[in-house]
Amino acid sequence: MFTTRHTTSQHIGSRNHQVDATAHRDDPDTGHRAWVLLDGIGDRVHTAAWVRTAAPALAQLAARLGDPRAAIQQIRPVFHTERATLDYPADWPPDAAAIVAVLDPVGVLHLAWAGDCRAYLAENGRARLLTTDHNEATRQRREGREPESDAHDHLTSSLCFLTGVVEAGGVQFSPSARPRRLVLASDGAYLPHEDTGALPPPSADGSHRHRSGPDLLAPVLDGTPETVARRLTDLTRADNATALVIDLHYNG
Repeated sequence: MFTTRHTTSQHIGSRNHQVDATAHRDDPDTGHRAWVLLDGIGDRVHTAAWVRTAAPALAQLAARLGDPRAAIQQIRPVFHTERATLDYPADWPPDAAAIVAVLDPVGVLHLAWAGDCRAYLAENGRARLLTTDHNEATRQRREGREPESDAHDHLTSSLCFLTGVVEAGGVQFSPSARPRRLVLASDGAYLPHEDTGALPPPSADGSHRHRSGPDLLAPVLDGTPETVARRLTDLTRADNATALVIDLHYNG
């Protein structure tokens, strides 16, 4: 049986609006626990309002289903239809990169994401990147090219992009007295630390090799959840930054 503790930190950077949001929901009927991080696209007040309602709705559905990929796929057309009926700017309806984590009662962690939010798993001072970015930088790496300077900013999938890929992964936790830490982060939080070498980068060829590769030293993820969450968001400059730190403890 696992107990969990989580905390969130946000920094607005130089933006006018905080368009990131997080949510957590437990489902007493299924025993699933779900966490969501949304990285809103753009810097609009209507997006800031939308992510604050979209994140808990997605977390609630994921906790009920126990399948974060299915949750994203089911809620996509709902959000898409809602956006068409509300008074949003036609040229910039609200949208977000999204990542969802679900812990089931037997200790399997399920992940799904659309966009470039990331998940890191930290243990014993080392960390591993669990996700792959859905953006032009990844596509260009897969083509054997050095990514253009703004390639990271151009997403190839998102929460409301109906045909965008929804990728999934997972971790099976064996019984252990050692705590595990899951970190969900928006690009405003992880990029400054990746640039300094403090967080594991994506694989050079845009593949999934980093998921099965060696864990890297990551002291930036050591400390209390509150300390780590603040540390991850404090380096942001231009972009919104959000970090959701989740500690998982096995109690037998």
